[in-house]
Amino acid sequence: MNNLQLSRSNLNRFAHWGPFLSIGPGFLPLKWKPNLEEDEQYLQFCRICDGYKAPRVHHCHKCNRCVLKMDHHCPWLNTCVGYSNHPSFVIFIFISIIASIQSSILLLKTLLLVLAQYGHRVLIYFPLKLTLLWITAFGLAVCLILTLSLLLYIQLKYVLKNCTNIEDWIVGKAISRREQDPSLPPFIYPYNLGPINNIKTFFSKGDGIHWPVREECGEYDLTIEQLEQKLIKESWKQPMKVIKNYNGRWFPLVFGLCVCCQIPWTDETRMPLNIGDVIQVTRFRKYWMYGHKNLSNGTRLRGWFPKQCVETLSTSSKKDK
Repeated sequence: MNNLQLSRSNLNRFAHWGPFLSIGPGFLPLKWKPNLEEDEQYLQFCRICDGYKAPRVHHCHKCNRCVLKMDHHCPWLNTCVGYSNHPSFVIFIFISIIASIQSSILLLKTLLLVLAQYGHRVLIYFPLKLTLLWITAFGLAVCLILTLSLLLYIQLKYVLKNCTNIEDWIVGKAISRREQDPSLPPFIYPYNLGPINNIKTFFSKGDGIHWPVREECGEYDLTIEQLEQKLIKESWKQPMKVIKNYNGRWFPLVFGLCVCCQIPWTDETRMPLNIGDVIQVTRFRKYWMYGHKNLSNGTRLRGWFPKQCVETLSTSSKKDK
């Protein structure tokens, strides 16, 4: 019976895994523009896709497209989780947890049968290799249950709030801005319609561009907040000159153990550097920095790099003199 249930769980899991990959997250059409020209002032412009970003749309540098209601880019499946495949992703996680629980129960029952026959006629022979295999399988099943349960908990929180991982981060910065400057008008997340309506919106099918908002909010409240945060980010950026080459490796031993042991634990890219490049740095850590450089074709290359590779332009100009 357990084997039959496990087979059904695996079939259900692949039934949702297939659409998740085949459907994709849903991409905003290239060169997209709002219907009203005056609405363009409330939207960010994507140079790569040569169009404006609709509300809840973000550009993925891995997929190289603007994604509808982007939650995150999944490195394990090499695709984005977005408007079209987000429901399948959540259901896939839930079924995977059920299948992992069933697998661990079957493994435990096998162990109990072996222990029960101790001192009696041996029905199941458990050699050393099989014991090691059992320990590995049971350990992996437990790890999957714990990690996927945490991921499901996070995703269900987003579903109940009708937000995404990226939007939750934007809202957090919006709240922080108002704590630092109480004179700013209060920010209300426009897409939180209540738990029941949020669940309905999550599973409903629309165009992924136009979304219902709260009565006291406007269609572009979130995008206006994004534009204001982007202006602050631009004011923080610091131009720096590259003084050491960097090949883009995740663990660059040539820069020391401290740099290798304290890498940024994100799926963001590492940016190769050449001596003489000018980098606009926007994020700072003890041993790493994040920034972008403008390429000759008009695009930007973004990523992390070791802090040792750059110095401020003022310092480099003094050395040149």
